[in-house]
Amino acid sequence: MPRIAILLNDRCHPKECQWECQAYCPPVRMGQECIVEGPVGKPIISETLCIGCGICVHKCPFDAIKILNTPEADPAEIVHRYGYNGFRMYRLPIPPTRGVTGLLGPNGTGKSTALRLLAGTTVPNLGDYDASPDWAKVLAHFRGTALHAHFEQVARGTLRTVLKPQYVDAIGEETASAREYVAAVGGRTEPTLEAVGLAARADRPLSELSGGELQLAAIARTLASDADLYLVDEPSSYLDIVHRLEVARLIRRLGETKSVIVVEHDLALLDYLADQAHLIYGEPAAFGVISHPLPMRAAINTFLTGYLKDENVRFRAEGVRFVAHPPKPAARTTPLVSFPELTKEFPNFRLSVGAGELAKGQTVGVVGPNATGKTTFVRLLAGVEAPTVGTPPPGVTVSYKPQYLRANQPASLRERSAALAGDPTFDGRLFERELVPGLHLEEILDVALPDLSGGELQRAAVALALARVATLYLLDEPSAYLDADERMAMARLVRRQVERQAVSALVVDHDVYFLDLACDELMVFRSDAPDGSAGRGDGPFPMREGMNRLLADIGVTFRRDAETLRPRINREGSALDREQKAQREYYYEAA
Repeated sequence: MPRIAILLNDRCHPKECQWECQAYCPPVRMGQECIVEGPVGKPIISETLCIGCGICVHKCPFDAIKILNTPEADPAEIVHRYGYNGFRMYRLPIPPTRGVTGLLGPNGTGKSTALRLLAGTTVPNLGDYDASPDWAKVLAHFRGTALHAHFEQVARGTLRTVLKPQYVDAIGEETASAREYVAAVGGRTEPTLEAVGLAARADRPLSELSGGELQLAAIARTLASDADLYLVDEPSSYLDIVHRLEVARLIRRLGETKSVIVVEHDLALLDYLADQAHLIYGEPAAFGVISHPLPMRAAINTFLTGYLKDENVRFRAEGVRFVAHPPKPAARTTPLVSFPELTKEFPNFRLSVGAGELAKGQTVGVVGPNATGKTTFVRLLAGVEAPTVGTPPPGVTVSYKPQYLRANQPASLRERSAALAGDPTFDGRLFERELVPGLHLEEILDVALPDLSGGELQRAAVALALARVATLYLLDEPSAYLDADERMAMARLVRRQVERQAVSALVVDHDVYFLDLACDELMVFRSDAPDGSAGRGDGPFPMREGMNRLLADIGVTFRRDAETLRPRINREGSALDREQKAQREYYYEAA
């Protein structure tokens, strides 16, 4: 089985350690140059001499080394490699002649790299990272395959491609307005702004737009571009469920005449908008292997079960299976937290929330479009905002994970948890034994919080919030920046901790799969005024009733997959869609 050695350069600090990797390496101690100092002062690990003992992995104080046995990936299939001990990409997705193809896999396994390679912004080096980019070698490598014609057009400059970037925050640094930003590509500006729902705010400077509005601007610019291949990287980030479905409809419509490849972690959305998908498996930051294309239903079910039959590869130890949310036994519906009717008035917005009750061991989702007051409601219960009318429940201890995270202190997660060790409201044993392994935080415990990626910081913040001893846990968009695996792992962990500790939790989120796995009931928020100046929240409702209330406003129906019980969006106008709408059953439980 091929072995690869990976050095995570951003974590390697050779001037702050004793070169434990080299000092304890058995081949080095036998006189072999298995680990040597490279030209930039960092270790270079020989994959040929490495015996795979893993000692350097465990001895490195910064967790900067990975020694991996790859799943029989053919070295001849490497299409790109970042340095000697760097990430390597095996195979590439095949752009469809027409239609939408999805890319599904964990963060750090090369999805964005694959898009850049297909777009031609990065020339595939075929593993020869020291050589200059050479299209002749690329064309020779792919001769006789479906990708040869694609790269031939890219090399000649005759294939027009447009790439919607993964991170849209940088767009906010531009001085142009949203209309000017979209119009710069010379396409159908006004109809596209109208289609994505940004027309009313199109004259605002990009610097004044929210994250969701920047995402809509990036999508509008992509859709307005005249191209042959559209590469769309994570279009649902920052968007509520309403805008996600609207964007999915636009991408599906685009795929009727164009070639589209989409990277997306919202499984329900990807299932709805794509015709087929490539799965990506491997080790984050080390290597990624792209599978052959699969029909959409088979792709997601394979992703959930974790076994790729045609390649005989298992990439998940245990499959993910959804449940039909049966009623909880009476003993587990004991009321724990009750809140009265609450009202909060702002100069241009008024929120009203009906009285509700949360039970022991119950996780309640908070759903609805953006700008309807979900975050404000959570902040009222957390004590961050004071209600205009009503009083938050007295005597309830709260642990709150806010929507937007900032890591201002240079401390690591380990140092942060150690500083809280003397706090009686912080359960250090729970943090170390349950939350760190449950959220896969072992490798980032010693990384400074400001250096963490968005997903890593999100998992760290949720772990710290759940480690606090509280009656009510408030988690605002905990799935943001997470890949599909991380979302499902977090959903199961949140539900397990809440049930085990007999506490309550409110979770604001837009991912239907996350909500389906984590929640027992739902609170539903909606606009309470035509101009969006008021919002109304009600519930909690049983899962089925809550989803019916939400989806009736959107006009979308779901069904359950017979194999995995996962929720699936029905095609608009299909026989099942029409039947469920007639019965006002927008969210079917398992048959």
